[in-house]
Amino acid sequence: MASKLTKVVANFETSLATKLANGATVGALTSITDKNGVALPTGKYCMIIDRGTGDEEHLLFDLSGTTMSNIFSVSRQGVQTSGVQNLNGHRAGSKCYLTDFVNLKVIADILNGDDTLDSAKPLKYDADPNFNDSKQVVSKGYVDTNLAGKASTNGNNTFSGNNNFINSPNIPNASSASQPVTLAQLMAAALTGIQDGLEYIDVAINADGSVRSVHDNVNGKTIVFEYDDNRLLKSIYDGIKKWSIRDFEGRIASITH
Repeated sequence: MASKLTKVVANFETSLATKLANGATVGALTSITDKNGVALPTGKYCMIIDRGTGDEEHLLFDLSGTTMSNIFSVSRQGVQTSGVQNLNGHRAGSKCYLTDFVNLKVIADILNGDDTLDSAKPLKYDADPNFNDSKQVVSKGYVDTNLAGKASTNGNNTFSGNNNFINSPNIPNASSASQPVTLAQLMAAALTGIQDGLEYIDVAINADGSVRSVHDNVNGKTIVFEYDDNRLLKSIYDGIKKWSIRDFEGRIASITH
């Protein structure tokens, strides 16, 4: 977007070199030299044409040499309309007076929040300021300095030192050896190959409630338990080997093969 503000020159006046008809968007001035003999620089200007007459009109335009282009009519309320809007137009020789009306309107609108700053020409400080109020407008340099070393929400980050978490972070499932794993992945890996014992054995119970035998449904092996007359375990037999149990005062003292 081109600059919203016009060039500022004190007490400048000139006249039209050509007639500006209603709707005209181009024209020419007779002179662009100010009272100090300095030519107006190329840029945007606002002038009052036919001031004090019934045809008075504010025109905003780009000026290069004496050539006017991109002419806009500016109403008393600051509304800009492309082309000359005075029905009679403006004759050659009509007086033209430089005005800061558009500048004042733009500045007032920006400060009131009704308009925005020009992105093509950002404002800047003449040096790096010190900020001490949260409501101050900070500079890019201040933001860059204070964000340096901070982690971004995307991209790659490298952390050093001790980093503590108040709450456990949620992470996706690991796909390589160097990545952390989720609890679900850890549990699945830890329980791989482990079977629920009660679902894979059959237990035979004696009338007195003691275990008579246990059959391993996975390996097809049965383990038999024998008891003495005092209902104390005396041997364990797996069909191939037999272990003798010796007790002492109600406790297992030894197991021999």
